[in-house]
Amino acid sequence: MSDSNSFVVKSLALLVVLGMGLLIGVYLPSSSSSAADEAVGNSTDVEDSRFQPRGGSLALDSGKRFIYLPLNNPAVVPANMAPFMKEDDIVAGVVVNGQARAYPQWVLVAYHVVNDTINETPIMLAHCEICSGTSAFDPVFEGLDGKSLSFQIHGIANGTFSVYDYQTHTVWSPFTGRSFTGTMHPSRMNRIPLIVEPWGNWLKRFPETEVLVANRIFIDQREHGRGDTNQIGHDYIPAGFQNVANMEDTRLPYNELVFGVANLEGSQSIAFPMALLEDQEGILKYEFAGEFYLLKKTGDFGVVAYRLRKDQEARQFRHLSETPFRVGDDQGGIWDEFGRAVNERDDDLLVTDGYFTEWYEWVSGWPESQIAD
Repeated sequence: MSDSNSFVVKSLALLVVLGMGLLIGVYLPSSSSSAADEAVGNSTDVEDSRFQPRGGSLALDSGKRFIYLPLNNPAVVPANMAPFMKEDDIVAGVVVNGQARAYPQWVLVAYHVVNDTINETPIMLAHCEICSGTSAFDPVFEGLDGKSLSFQIHGIANGTFSVYDYQTHTVWSPFTGRSFTGTMHPSRMNRIPLIVEPWGNWLKRFPETEVLVANRIFIDQREHGRGDTNQIGHDYIPAGFQNVANMEDTRLPYNELVFGVANLEGSQSIAFPMALLEDQEGILKYEFAGEFYLLKKTGDFGVVAYRLRKDQEARQFRHLSETPFRVGDDQGGIWDEFGRAVNERDDDLLVTDGYFTEWYEWVSGWPESQIAD
């Protein structure tokens, strides 16, 4: 083969490899770091005994097909370059350092765990299509010299999967952000608020959003989960999950959708049924464990949730608009869905330590949880 032909062949091979990387959207994990936003606080001061996994955190058999590597720093494009997205595609949306990014559920079901970086800020996002649980966290701890942890699936516990980080081999709950065992135990991560909703709704409020790039054909070939990659809430719970779940607590139907909230100390919890939030015409102000919370259902699945500071508890709040989403109080304060103050005279509302999931998964991790009524 001539040198010129060899060069052409090698060049084409390189282009094919780069193209596959773009379609699949897999890149190396980031080691970037930044200061954590104010939330529950990345902490190693967590009660050891409260967060042990029900049934143990079981390492999965690496020979099984349901072992999946995480999605690391995936490729993204602006919304106007995403014709592959459908209006009713369910996404998990976050805003980090002013940048909105959407994670399509049809991508998340193939990986479960995403290690990403937005505007130089690390983020770990996890999703379980079985229990509908979705959460995002800041994976940076000061005790690790500002280094970012990166995660993948570890096993099953508390009715869903568990994750572990490569750096310390600590095992964590992907949705509470609390450790089960390992070098960092007991610890908990800062929660990054997110909203689960259809792409069309997210796009209306955040037209400048980015969205993950992926190939639907590749994702469909993974043949993973329950088969429908664009569904929230269902009756299917595999036997393996049932074996490590709290299936005895039938105060609510197993698969009822709830938004679960833990108090600031992490010592008490409460579940807000989505049906209850659906019945609220305005924003719900709720006192729990000596703290006040604001909750508002938005769209089919989204929940906006804030925790009030002491100086805000006496104020009266109301829902001002849906697009853009705005909440106001009787003193002229205005905030968006992530608690960011729209005007400069007010502080941001605090992040609620809570997430959207199904009842059986929530009560498996919080067996003494109350139910809001």
